Amino acid sequence: MIKKLIFFFAWIGIFAMAVAGIGYITMPQYFSTIDSSSLIFKVVFFNICLAYICISVLKLLSKFAREKDYVIKNEHGAVHISTDTVKNLIREILSRDSDIKGLKIDCGNRGSKYFIKLNLDMISNNNLSIKTVDIQNLIKNNLEEKLDLKVDYIEVKVSKLSIKRDIIE
Repeated sequence: MIKKLIFFFAWIGIFAMAVAGIGYITMPQYFSTIDSSSLIFKVVFFNICLAYICISVLKLLSKFAREKDYVIKNEHGAVHISTDTVKNLIREILSRDSDIKGLKIDCGNRGSKYFIKLNLDMISNNNLSIKTVDIQNLIKNNLEEKLDLKVDYIEVKVSKLSIKRDIIE
C-alpha cells in the first residue's frame, strides 16, 4: 500500500511539474509575480525536491534489488530455492502434457504468501475448468512433494484455446 501511495504522489508531482512548465512557457507574465526569494517558496521547493530525490533513490534501489528466494528452514540449517528453480520445475511438470503449448510463468512471494501465475496456450477437447483445476493440483502437489513449498494460490490464464482435431484413419 505504501508503494502505491508513493507511486501516486510521484505521478501527481510529475503532472504538476508538467502543467507548471507548460504554463511558464505559454504565459510567463503570470509567473513573474512569484517571489522566489521568500523563505516559504524556498522551503516548499526544497521539500518537493527532497521528496523526489527520495522517491528516485527508492525506485533505483528496488529496481536492482535481488529477488527474495523461498527459504526452507529445518534443524540442519536453511535451504534457499530461487524463483528460477521453481519456474524450471513447473516447466518440467507441464512439459509432459501435450495439450499445453505456450507457457509463461510468474511466481514469488507476496508478503508471507507464495503465488504462481501461469499464462498458457492449450489444445484440448476436454472441459477447460477440469483441465485448469488438474493443472493447479498437479503443480501444487509436485511442489509440496519435491520442494516442501506451500503454494497459497495458483492462477491459470488460458490465453489461446484451440480444439484438438482427431485424425480418423
